[in-house]
Amino acid sequence: MSEKNVKVVWSYFEALNEWLTSYWSDPEQPLKQSVGLEEVFDHLDPEAEWDWPLSPETFRGREQLLQAVADWMEAVSDWRVDIEELIDGSRDRVLLIGRVLARGKGSGVPIVQPIFTAVTVRDGKVVRIEDHTDRARALAAAGLRE
Repeated sequence: MSEKNVKVVWSYFEALNEWLTSYWSDPEQPLKQSVGLEEVFDHLDPEAEWDWPLSPETFRGREQLLQAVADWMEAVSDWRVDIEELIDGSRDRVLLIGRVLARGKGSGVPIVQPIFTAVTVRDGKVVRIEDHTDRARALAAAGLRE
């Protein structure tokens, strides 16, 4: 099952980056109608959750996930996730080690933020995305040790 889960996570982030690249080519298009968005959601469980360090709340389901993305896109442009490594964890979890790449929307300043993401997969779909800026916490969330 582990290699299968790693492939699911890889495919999800590839679809996400393809969608983001398409979106940033025409950022005036309505987010909910942007090309490639459905391919991203094809990889997600309908009740998928996203926990990230920039918000105290967990976002659940399509509408909340889209709102969180829209809020983030108010502050940045050219956002994408650079995958450095995917590691099979325990209990259907995969650890992504990578970087968030973006530009400050007003300033144009490049943003390069290391990111450690524990992704839970169930029945071939991403059900939980838990972003961390701390490697040790992400390892624990993915059921791994140093």
